[in-house]
Amino acid sequence: MSPLIRPMAPGDAAQAAALEARVPDSWSEESIRETLAEGHCCVAEADGRLMGLCLCGLVLDEASIYAVTVAEDMRRRGVARAMLQWMLAHLADQGAKTVFLEVRAQNEPARALYRALGFTQVGLRRGFYRDPADDAVLMKKEL
Repeated sequence: MSPLIRPMAPGDAAQAAALEARVPDSWSEESIRETLAEGHCCVAEADGRLMGLCLCGLVLDEASIYAVTVAEDMRRRGVARAMLQWMLAHLADQGAKTVFLEVRAQNEPARALYRALGFTQVGLRRGFYRDPADDAVLMKKEL
């Protein structure tokens, strides 16, 4: 089953928050709605079910990826890659030249995906995450 990647709509916020509630340092429905109103967000959907979300912001020509979340039963199936490829193309179309993100140091599968998409490590934020405690690896990609 190949998911449809599309822009997030306001009606997706509750399902997106339910997905987020299952991961550490999750985003609330209110925060998702605020980001949706100000940012660039997409979802992965199949059979009416939200399987993933990507929350981003764009200021001038610099974008930030705030969150990439995939339903647990859909991980390791290319959903995150598809959303990120869609989002990177969208951000480039919107004038972004550089994209930044932070990822847990202990999340090697995500770090490997970001490297495969052309991101490079540019910094480390010690003690950035609290639940559970972890450092954040700062990564950057030029579009």
